[in-house]
This record gives sequence, C-alpha cells and structure tokens, in this order.
Amino acid sequence: MSDYEKYIDRLFDENNDEKIYVKDEDGKEIEFEQVAVVDYKENYYAVLCPVTKVEGVGEDEFMVFLIDEENDRLVYVEDEKTIDGVETEFFKMLEEE
Repeated sequence: MSDYEKYIDRLFDENNDEKIYVKDEDGKEIEFEQVAVVDYKENYYAVLCPVTKVEGVGEDEFMVFLIDEENDRLVYVEDEKTIDGVETEFFKMLEEE
C-alpha cells in the first residue's frame, strides 16, 4: 500500500485523529486537524482545520480540499459556491448526528 493510500484511508476513517499535512504553493507543510469528509456533487471533500497559522484563516475556521483520488492529492478549493455547498452538507451531517 502506498503512502497516499494510507493517507486517503486515514481521511475516510471516521476514527482518525492523526494530523494531516498539506504543502502550500511554497512547499511549506501546513498541519491540519481533520474535521470531516463530505460527499458533495459526486466528489469527496476534506474539511480541515489548520493547526499551523494560515494567513486569512481564523482559529475557528476550516478549509475545504477536494480529494483528487485520480491524481493522488488534495486540492484547495477557492470557489465560493463549492465551499458554500460543502459547508451546507457538512452542517446537515452535524444536525443528523
């Protein structure tokens, strides 16, 4: 099993409490806590809360990443419509619990 498969397995494991590390455009690793994986419009998105300070992101805010299984990576989502949709699905999940 590749490191990526282990990484994706961790994202989909609802009991996962290990940190997630994503490199920014400068190659610097940013540490995140996993909040949820959301199924939205036939894609999966990782909802992650930064542990490492990220400019423009508050302490109680989260970031949304597309889980791009085909290319073995997480892609930061900048599209507000997609973020809003993922956020809506996320809050529905919380209400159901």
